[in-house]
Amino acid sequence: MAKITFNRSGGFVGRGMRFELNLNALPISTVRNITRLVEQAQFFDLPENLVRTFHPDECQYTITVDAGITNHTVHTNDSTMPSSLRPLVRELSLMSAASQEIQ
Repeated sequence: MAKITFNRSGGFVGRGMRFELNLNALPISTVRNITRLVEQAQFFDLPENLVRTFHPDECQYTITVDAGITNHTVHTNDSTMPSSLRPLVRELSLMSAASQEIQ
């Protein structure tokens, strides 16, 4: 894997989040953790659009994993997100929030 792009929009407060993660620039332990979360989510097997219903005040997510020779994008929201994807979304949300604090 080389790059992950994470977008979150909507929600009660409506604060969006855009985060790009260059895995080539991270410590190996972080890369292993993210890789494990992508694999556990079976990310590349998920359909591109998981949004079937939409409820006001929920967040929508777009995640793209660019692994160099292949890439895949998944669109989901709070109510349709599979449980296997939640740990990856949680980790990316935390990393994005931490990067916003640094800036």
